[in-house]
Amino acid sequence: MNNLLSITAAALAITAGVTGCVMVKTGESWSTKDVSIPVNGEDAPTLHVVAAAPTRRPEAGGRAVALNVLRQAADADYAQLRANAIEGMRNAPEHLDPLVRRGLVDVNRGVRFTAAMTIGRNQMEHLAHLLEPLLRDQADSVRAAAMYGLKRCGKPVDLSPLSVMILSDIPEVRANAAMVLGDLGNPSAVPVIKQAIGYGMERVNVAKVKIVDLQLAEALVNLGETRQLEVIRAALFAPTEEGELTALACMMCGRLLDERTVPDLIRLARLTGQFQQPAEVRMAATWALARMDTFQALAEVPLGYLNDPQYQLRVQAALTLGEIGDPALRSTLMMSMNDENPLVQVAAAAAVLKILNP
Repeated sequence: MNNLLSITAAALAITAGVTGCVMVKTGESWSTKDVSIPVNGEDAPTLHVVAAAPTRRPEAGGRAVALNVLRQAADADYAQLRANAIEGMRNAPEHLDPLVRRGLVDVNRGVRFTAAMTIGRNQMEHLAHLLEPLLRDQADSVRAAAMYGLKRCGKPVDLSPLSVMILSDIPEVRANAAMVLGDLGNPSAVPVIKQAIGYGMERVNVAKVKIVDLQLAEALVNLGETRQLEVIRAALFAPTEEGELTALACMMCGRLLDERTVPDLIRLARLTGQFQQPAEVRMAATWALARMDTFQALAEVPLGYLNDPQYQLRVQAALTLGEIGDPALRSTLMMSMNDENPLVQVAAAAAVLKILNP
């Protein structure tokens, strides 16, 4: 379960619809609901970048330090850092332009995807023309992101290739096509998304199929098919061994502002003892509660994992604290910008900027 996070997204997303700074195992497929960027090597990168200057007054210069961390990460050798830097900088849009420009021509398809989606989500119309070459990208997901960016910026673009991508046997491609169709908000896409549910992917791991089907359900909700909320709500009660599905469902409830799930999210986040959920689920539920702007999102949950030996949990903790948005948490996150792992530093920097730019 160390392959998830929103926040994020983004992405998380780290990010309105993106998960941003999402942690995943090297080599797995990715999407903006569970971003992973394949790279060579081990899960934890060994890098020469991103070191936040220590300060005895962490409340001073927080924005400047966070911006510096993200700028350094945008030039890192490790692709996930570059993508997460773009996602994180969405919380300081006035500094986003150069990162997006470089991201569009990145050698890694995940970084190109993130940059193209960012142009669309932030409606960076002055950069829309740079998406034209990506309509011929070798990666289907990047082409989908380019279509999304152009459409969101009011430019003419043929969206028909998405109807083919949505039926792809590649989970990454299907999930990203669904997300793009859902985010564009055109109800005419409903039939083609419904057709994709349960279609094909016979050779794909069952767990991955369930995740993609859940992403299809979210896209349908975004297009007005509110009955699909029940599919997402049911995933909150998935078996323990399907904790990744539960965590993803939590974050979807937050993104969709499904207030009916608040009691269940509180249960998932707060129960202790023999009923305590895995760390990823507890923090995903807390993130969702914060996304719905409810006082029920307790900072104590992510704070309990901010010094965990697993860097993936420290990343998720930082992003969850950023979503909670309490200015009192800024000093703690400033300390995390000195973490030994650069992915944690980037997540903390993104969280600081989010707190400073709610």
